[in-house]
Amino acid sequence: MVRLCLLFFLSGASGLIYQVVWVREFGNVFGNTLYSASLVVAVFMAGLGFGGYVAGRWADRRYAARPESLLATYGYFELGIGVLGFLVSLLLPRLGAVAAAISSYTQDARGWYVLSPGSYLARYAIAVAVLVPITLLMGGTLTVLIRHVVRRDVESAGRRIGALYGANTAGAALGCFLTDYAFIPAGGLQATQMIAVLLNLVAAAGALRLASRQSRAPDQAGATADRVQPAPSDSSRVVALTGAAIVLSGFAAMGIEIVWFRHVNVLAGSLRSVLSLILTVILAGIWIGSIAGGFLHARFGRPAMLYMLAQGVFVISTLTGLATADFGRDLAEQTAAYPAYLASSGWRRDALELWLVVRPLLRELGIPALAMGFAYPLANACIQDAERVVGRRAGLLYLANTVGALAGALAAGFVLL
Repeated sequence: MVRLCLLFFLSGASGLIYQVVWVREFGNVFGNTLYSASLVVAVFMAGLGFGGYVAGRWADRRYAARPESLLATYGYFELGIGVLGFLVSLLLPRLGAVAAAISSYTQDARGWYVLSPGSYLARYAIAVAVLVPITLLMGGTLTVLIRHVVRRDVESAGRRIGALYGANTAGAALGCFLTDYAFIPAGGLQATQMIAVLLNLVAAAGALRLASRQSRAPDQAGATADRVQPAPSDSSRVVALTGAAIVLSGFAAMGIEIVWFRHVNVLAGSLRSVLSLILTVILAGIWIGSIAGGFLHARFGRPAMLYMLAQGVFVISTLTGLATADFGRDLAEQTAAYPAYLASSGWRRDALELWLVVRPLLRELGIPALAMGFAYPLANACIQDAERVVGRRAGLLYLANTVGALAGALAAGFVLL
């Protein structure tokens, strides 16, 4: 399990490296970073959700026939992501010329020439065609691994899924931070994408190596149907209610992230890569929350109660943070407290400047982000009670959370704010 978590950590790092780079690359296609960021995030999340759901259903059927093959399947998924990531890195620099060639313009009410609606649709179609295949595979990695690690002991689903989800999110946090603060400044966009490709290939090689050494106990290779218990008669109602709950959790989580981006940007001004820092803090909180949620479920049980408590903590801490935070004041006070360091140069100054930005973020975002991390592992713990449908239910919750997150982002960004 530890080795799997390490491989999934690398996979999470590569995923956020791709996302950060793609936002910048598609800015050249759309000529507007806001549009490119919105599109890349939307396609990225939709691909993850649908990929996770489809792969989860498929993984259940695969598990019933050959349960020992799922780890190798994960390895091939990572290999496919690496290959597609390499191809996308070659294609993206050429999309600007393609977009220009297919563009047409029309006059708006003020007499300015702007891109026609058809041109925008064509650019959206290009982005979807380029990004959907790789993001579907990315989404599939989670549910395939969940199906691999959650077997007869479905009662341990919360802990095992929390460990996997947490490892992947920890990698995503590190990848997000290093991309903007180390990889792109040092090597540029193309070299940064090659780092992500390399991480995928390492994860693929590691998974295939583990699969080749995996012990094949006789009862694993046997017919799964003989040892799988049917789900309880009321499980469909529990699944529906849990799915609705995680849709709302995703809506609230992504909606408040948009609010945080706007709030911190207004208070802090044009700080370098502040949005990447916000995302890093959120992902780090989700990582810790995922691990904590799995641990608490293993220790106390009662996942539904823990889920509700986590959501209550999220609401209270979010409202408290928004009401009391003054990012600009905190930054000014802390800067005044360290004049000697700020007058110096080198890594000590850079590290202190980074800490001066991160510290207020931790105070406003830390506890809500940690509460977010409880959602997916505990939701799985609520409904994973039948071995034969572990992948399907994990994929359903992943898709539901993604749909809620997309709706929350759109509602907060274009309606509520």
